[in-house]
Amino acid sequence: LSGRLVIFGFHTNLPMGGDLLHPFNWFRMGWKMSQMSKFDPMDLVTANKSVLGFNLSFLVDQMDMLTMLCDQIMEEWIPSAQLECPRIVEMEDVSEAHDLIQSGRSVGKIVISTKNW
Repeated sequence: LSGRLVIFGFHTNLPMGGDLLHPFNWFRMGWKMSQMSKFDPMDLVTANKSVLGFNLSFLVDQMDMLTMLCDQIMEEWIPSAQLECPRIVEMEDVSEAHDLIQSGRSVGKIVISTKNW
């Protein structure tokens, strides 16, 4: 195993659709969580590997830093193919991105471009 594993969201494990409080949706969430990758922390230590996980909502007061990093991703990493992004949606179409996530039909991350805002 090489490279980095960075976890910054797992929205697909949350209940989706119109009836979020339906018990079946919570059962489905539990099932998806039970299917998530598992790893032994000792294997990480002996191989000098790490797993990083964070919640972007805790960075809301760091907008300058987030703006700089998002600009770097959109203007450098994606165009140079250092980072592949399956779907980029313009801010004007953010409701489409939200509908796609809620439908459960999206695969991978959806990037909202704010370049023209």
